[in-house]
Amino acid sequence: MVKRRRTSPALAIGLTLIFAAIVGFLFSIIAVNQVGKMQREIVQMKAEYEAKLKAIESDLQAKLSSIERLLGGGGTLEKYIVARNFLSNTALDLDAVLTEMQNTSDRPYFRVFVTGTKEVWFGAKKSSSDNAYFFQKNLAPGLSKEKFYYFKTPEIDTRYTIMLGSDAYIRTGVPESVYLIFFGFDSGKLVRMPSMEVSNIRTAFNLYIPGS
Repeated sequence: MVKRRRTSPALAIGLTLIFAAIVGFLFSIIAVNQVGKMQREIVQMKAEYEAKLKAIESDLQAKLSSIERLLGGGGTLEKYIVARNFLSNTALDLDAVLTEMQNTSDRPYFRVFVTGTKEVWFGAKKSSSDNAYFFQKNLAPGLSKEKFYYFKTPEIDTRYTIMLGSDAYIRTGVPESVYLIFFGFDSGKLVRMPSMEVSNIRTAFNLYIPGS
């Protein structure tokens, strides 16, 4: 009968420790590899993030520079606002602009100024003998847009340049609220309507007419 050899407890413990050490070593290698891989991925992600951040920063800086050019003194936005404001104030009215540009001294004219808060009717004929009014309108308070020429025709004819002549007849419904401002020959004067009608502006207001 053959007797079985009994394994020494010390040997069994030793083998177990060796096996555990080998397994631990293998896991350590795997862990080191995983940590290295993660580190490389983190470095790559960091590089990509920094590149995107720089691109965003560059784009933002370019936009800020564009905004500064728009908002700065003399910039595009300022020029736009100035032009828009001018056009708004003139109600996109080219005729009004061209009328205001005409201030030639040898082409005298008068404008109507209405005081108070209500509109006032004003009419004009080229002479008192005319049946129909050449011009008539309810004028708003303030200075009229119209310029009434009474000697020479305006340089540029617009819907606000009215050629009457020196013998013109004028009439208004509220004379105490109507003033006439005369310009021409390097002088000017302000007169109030003396009554509801003036038969001849030259004689009534002693206007200077060359050659007369």
